[in-house]
Amino acid sequence: MVLASSPAGALAALEAAPTDVFISELGTPADDGVALFEQVKERWPATVRIALSACTERRLALRLEQSVHRCLHALCDSHVLAMMVARSTTMRTIIDDPAVLDAIGGLESIPRPPVTVQALEQVFADPDAGVGAVASVVTRDAPLTARLLRVVNSSFFGVGRQVTRVDAAVNFIGLSLVRAIVLCDGATRSFTVAPDVLDLDEWNMHAVRVARAARDIALAICPQDRSLADDAFLAGLLHDIGQVVIAGVAPETWRSREATARVTAQPIDAVECGEGVAASHALVGAYLLSVWGLPASVIEAVAFHHTPERLGGTLFDAAVAVHVADALAVRAPGRTPPALHVECVMASGITLDQLDTWRARFGVFEPVT
Repeated sequence: MVLASSPAGALAALEAAPTDVFISELGTPADDGVALFEQVKERWPATVRIALSACTERRLALRLEQSVHRCLHALCDSHVLAMMVARSTTMRTIIDDPAVLDAIGGLESIPRPPVTVQALEQVFADPDAGVGAVASVVTRDAPLTARLLRVVNSSFFGVGRQVTRVDAAVNFIGLSLVRAIVLCDGATRSFTVAPDVLDLDEWNMHAVRVARAARDIALAICPQDRSLADDAFLAGLLHDIGQVVIAGVAPETWRSREATARVTAQPIDAVECGEGVAASHALVGAYLLSVWGLPASVIEAVAFHHTPERLGGTLFDAAVAVHVADALAVRAPGRTPPALHVECVMASGITLDQLDTWRARFGVFEPVT
């Protein structure tokens, strides 16, 4: 551990030796703190960057979001900070794993986020942009418009009335969840997948079910933390995106795994484990999302949604929420749910009674209309 008392000292320390994790308070003025993180990102992009801030100014928050992996409150508990450091180094190891890179080596290039996502990121970077600006981008993408309205009007959101305007849909579910739906829609359109390899309609319905359940679980455990609920929703929506990648890149491999899972009544992650697959669909998906620049908390949740115990510690986070949601959400006939790591889940603060309640609630088949 190396300590520095000034930005200049911090930069000198980073220059002197490779650094896994860089932590700094924004300080006063906060602009200087953000500028420091921007320098660190530019000069040492592989270093995990964690900001401690009490700043609520939207202009600075948007700048900071582009240059840090994690942003915690300046007065956060030291245990939480230590856990974040440990988890950040774990994710760094996984993203650098050659097996993960090899698993998508069949791609001519890593798929870029869809054009709509790129356009939305520009809108979100403007602190004065509102619902109208977001709706304007979405309505230029007909398939996305149809998907957004379909999801908003489904029973999952319980709107109570038919929503037919994109701006009303955006206003109802919020910008964070719109971004999640946009990214999920674009991701499934980034690959050509034959129906007999992976049923994208079934895949999509399961993704929406897990996303909704993960959000509700996060709100039940941390009702005041909307950002955690949004992360859980986004991670739930994208938790199996690695399946789409493998099905598109190596269809015979995925077809074989699907067949084995059905014949042996095993979940897909167990089949991958039995085959000794180093780069599971969870890790392949996490790698893709890291390339696309999603928040570290979402990447982490996708990577460990089958194995939250590998993260260590006792934090309740998006990874635990998605793990529980994925294990309890109803599946199509012939699909075996993944194992629920009860001991790990209970260590995060979830009770057996809550699990029983959620099992009854999320285990009921409810079509996405």
